[in-house]
Amino acid sequence: MPDYAARPAASDDERRFELLIEPHLGEAFALAQALSTDRSSAQDAVQSAAFKAWLRMRQLRGDGSARAWFLAIVVNECRSAWRKRKALPSDADPDVGAISWPQAIDQRLDVRSAMRRLKRDDRVVLSLRFLMDMSVEESAGILGISASAVKARTARAAVRFRELMNQPEATD
Repeated sequence: MPDYAARPAASDDERRFELLIEPHLGEAFALAQALSTDRSSAQDAVQSAAFKAWLRMRQLRGDGSARAWFLAIVVNECRSAWRKRKALPSDADPDVGAISWPQAIDQRLDVRSAMRRLKRDDRVVLSLRFLMDMSVEESAGILGISASAVKARTARAAVRFRELMNQPEATD
């Protein structure tokens, strides 16, 4: 039987944080997984984002959306991970040895393959708009750009995505 008396009581800040963030953890992980190279990177991004959200919790205004605020932190953590990976020497490529989809699957119809081949900014906007089903305004808030920029990016990314869906993935 656990010893609850030995465990310190949660502060009001801890309770508030749990109420704000916990409902969005599943979405945050789905978004990070769509933007990351693997499950482990996605988990790291969400964990880091949760820690940063905890540190910045007082920045969230009462009228602000905790969902958009937290998911913006997740996107920024994924971007930070991209920059770190980009700085790695070419022989330290983290994707080397990654498990690929079975060859029997027609990769022209593989949505994941097409998403992986998109530029990161395209992947972000399509993930927010269609995977996360966010409005233009919510996406704009997360990305820190105007609603018209979100619309334009979404349209361009959708065109690129359609093109990639019609092209088989190059194999080495």
